[in-house]
Amino acid sequence: MRKRLLSFALCAAMALTAMTGCGAKTEDTAASSKGAETGSEAAKAEEEETEAAREADGEEKGLVIPSASCVANLNPLLESYKEGVIMLNPLYDPLYVIDVNETRYYLAESYEVSEDGTSVTLKLKDGLKWHDGEPITADDVIFTMDVNADTNNGAGNTNVVILNDQPVKYEKVDDLTVKITLPMASASYPALLGELTLIPEHVYGGNTSIVGAEANMSGIGSGPYKLREFKQDQYLILEKNEDYYMGAPDIDTVTFRIISDISAQEVALMNGEINLMELSSAPAVAKYSEDPNYTVVMYPEGRVNYLAVNKFCETVQDPKVVEAVFAALDAQEIIDGAYGEGMAVPANTVLSNMTTFYDESVEGYSQDIEKAKQLAAETGIEGSTMTLYFNSERAYMKESAQVIQQQLKNVGINLEVIPLESTGFFEKVFGTDGDYEFYLNGYAAVGDPDTVVAGMYDGTWGVNLAVSDELLGLWQEARSVFTEDERAAIYKEIQEKTKEEMSCYPIAYPNYVFVTTGNVKGTDTIKRTPIFEDYTKLTIE
Repeated sequence: MRKRLLSFALCAAMALTAMTGCGAKTEDTAASSKGAETGSEAAKAEEEETEAAREADGEEKGLVIPSASCVANLNPLLESYKEGVIMLNPLYDPLYVIDVNETRYYLAESYEVSEDGTSVTLKLKDGLKWHDGEPITADDVIFTMDVNADTNNGAGNTNVVILNDQPVKYEKVDDLTVKITLPMASASYPALLGELTLIPEHVYGGNTSIVGAEANMSGIGSGPYKLREFKQDQYLILEKNEDYYMGAPDIDTVTFRIISDISAQEVALMNGEINLMELSSAPAVAKYSEDPNYTVVMYPEGRVNYLAVNKFCETVQDPKVVEAVFAALDAQEIIDGAYGEGMAVPANTVLSNMTTFYDESVEGYSQDIEKAKQLAAETGIEGSTMTLYFNSERAYMKESAQVIQQQLKNVGINLEVIPLESTGFFEKVFGTDGDYEFYLNGYAAVGDPDTVVAGMYDGTWGVNLAVSDELLGLWQEARSVFTEDERAAIYKEIQEKTKEEMSCYPIAYPNYVFVTTGNVKGTDTIKRTPIFEDYTKLTIE
């Protein structure tokens, strides 16, 4: 079979907040110590031997996916970074997904918005069950919203229960229906609600305080796969849910193996130990595209990779300092040096090219070497050293940091680039430390801007990004108005205003690229990231 490169536009209209890649990983050590077994090399070898034996006997068809890092627990409300969402996605279904052309319903039968836009009535499908056989009801919706309303939990769907700093009211109508009353009309709220990931009230005994809860390791969800085995920092094995309401998947197991090193992932792929791997370099794409034993899939990821300015650092309090740095940068040059041909396009705004209301006419930052040199001298940063942190477990970040380092050197500014692994990185850059100027990161920005991007600028996630009262007011206004034309005008102003305020430098809109072994079929049914919306579409021949 000739190798084929599948390239198509990502058609989702929203993304899970959990895939933002910009939120801090929640460490649930108390729960982890009780529910997860810290793995040893012997245990890992035993697991691999067992899985190999199953496949050799023809008992099971398994999809094995590498992950650079591991979830801390199995509660989707406590995971807000890319790798964690990918691992938990098969366990939990959304209520629904709003696409540009349609709404795809999962746990929800329907939602209805009142004429004035101030209330939403959510109705669940009848007969739904959790993985343990208990029914999914309106009580679970109320419980999950209560969990998000408890700010001590740090749960990932707080924008469903708080709107412009005002509480959302919700009540059970019957076993399948919940009525939600908003403090104001909101055109974006249905998209926010669709992303709500339900967790089972009965598993938590109705206790909405979930931090450190043993139930966080239960993994009892609603999706096409259910938990078989979890060994912390080694693997997560999921088996198909025979009672899945949309029909049991064809693939028997989905295993996530923790392989932090990209080179080790590639060795595992070549050895047949995994059958799917994300690609992050143009040479790798070319290599596997030419090999008939593999299939390469590429589509816009709906993500913004950016350079952020840490507002807590004294050095960057002078806007001319930031202006000097931004004038030294060239996004296309960063992409050429760090991403490679075809792997990304330059970003021009804080909304991605897959975000509703993205405006391609808004001009991004442009390089001006002479201006950068002049401002560097004027502000006294010429010859000084600044600091930039990046996540060493994320693709493109190291290479981007190196290109930026050279671009600043060209205008007389020294830049120290410091790598951190995911956990340490998020703890550092989503805190209030003032001992560094910049960091590199990325966030998902698909569909309605209010689902993720607004959180970067209202303090929900981007706590160290400077935001003026005027800009914050625009984000809140865009959330509140009800007509598409009004929202489009406000979001255009937001895109222009964020550029003016220079709190971050949007660098790239990356493509999501992965390779599968040739026997994996159905990848052309993808609707959105992370990886697959519907695992039932996949088969292994």
